[in-house]
Amino acid sequence: MLTSIVPIDLKIRPKDIIEKSINLAREADKHKVKIVFGHNDRGTTHDKVFKEKLSKFDHVIIKSEFIASESINSSLLRNIAFKEVKSEFIILLDVDIHPDFTFFLKYKNELINSQEEFFIFPCLYLTKYGTRLLSNNLVSISELKDRFYNFSRKEFLHMASPSSITIMKSQDFRRLKGFDTNYHGHGYEDFDFLIRLIKLYRKHDTPSDFLNNKIARSPLFSVGFRKYLGEYCLHFLLKKEMVFHLYHKKTSHDEYYVSRKKNYERFSTIHGNKNETAAKYSSTLINTFIELCKDRDISIHDHSILFDNKPGHVDRIDTIRRKLKFLFNR
Repeated sequence: MLTSIVPIDLKIRPKDIIEKSINLAREADKHKVKIVFGHNDRGTTHDKVFKEKLSKFDHVIIKSEFIASESINSSLLRNIAFKEVKSEFIILLDVDIHPDFTFFLKYKNELINSQEEFFIFPCLYLTKYGTRLLSNNLVSISELKDRFYNFSRKEFLHMASPSSITIMKSQDFRRLKGFDTNYHGHGYEDFDFLIRLIKLYRKHDTPSDFLNNKIARSPLFSVGFRKYLGEYCLHFLLKKEMVFHLYHKKTSHDEYYVSRKKNYERFSTIHGNKNETAAKYSSTLINTFIELCKDRDISIHDHSILFDNKPGHVDRIDTIRRKLKFLFNR
């Protein structure tokens, strides 16, 4: 059995989150997969609507608690949701992920039948246009991936590799005592969790470049901890397998995102290099990926898009404003 756990706080984007939660619950019901929402009940009208609408689904559990904090704490909400888990396996989900439960169940079964302890998935972020296509069944997942690998720009923002979307054993979540609830707002709580999960099974010294926090658009140009975590996603990239993040508006100055700086300070304190060693791998994942392609007789040319490290917004023309700027060469 598989249980999905999803954090919900309606402080931001309440209508969008409720709509996506309903769609997530509807798909979970179709596939008979239990989904637990860890819900911060702030007592608003939106919270009442959320509980009323989501309680109608057969495979949904709403675990509501009031968290007396202005900031959003996704770590705590995930831990709250996990209290209701009785299945052998869980998937760490997010309300903005396209609910492809056929894909989730496929890899839950593969986890049972393989020698792997967990699966961490890469995630392709969609534009508003790409989200509309996928959500309205105007394009299949296979067709959408074909567009990505054929360098179409208007449907896609960037790829996160790794993402926080993970299938794992419930007993490992207990062993880790869940997410670190001292991370508030957005950022690094998922990296912290994944590092601790990996260390349950693979013990190694922290390489000297581990805290390199530079962000790359290409998953193969990742450095630092993103590189070491991203290595666990390479076999999915080789198979062109991924999850999809649905578009939503964000306010860059919102407290939820501003907290990233404080969260990184905590992250670097916990996971910093105490005994400096030489980096175990090349500075990026490029050489590793090329060698994997050679070993498995896979054409690198079929994965050329993964080497594209150009910022995602540079040549997109999916809005009128961007089209005008393109036409006037600005």
